[in-house]
Amino acid sequence: MLDTIEFILKVSFFILTIIWIGKIMILRTDKQIVINPLLIGISAILVVLPESNELDNTSITMQEIKIILYILYCLVVLFGVYSTRRKSNIF
Repeated sequence: MLDTIEFILKVSFFILTIIWIGKIMILRTDKQIVINPLLIGISAILVVLPESNELDNTSITMQEIKIILYILYCLVVLFGVYSTRRKSNIF
């Protein structure tokens, strides 16, 4: 079950990354200054996480941490796309 969720989130991670790259190339906004470091940080953490599933002395697995990070990444990109599309005063 978690493998399926992780796969779906990896696909959405890839698609949303391509969308965000397009937004960066087309639009230059001040909002990207806030969002880009968050996305880079989340991506860097995902890259350096080990492949092992179990963490010592905790009940949470590495796969659950990856799923949480993928969800966080997707939410940040969706928020960024929403905030750059509308002329709202979100931040």
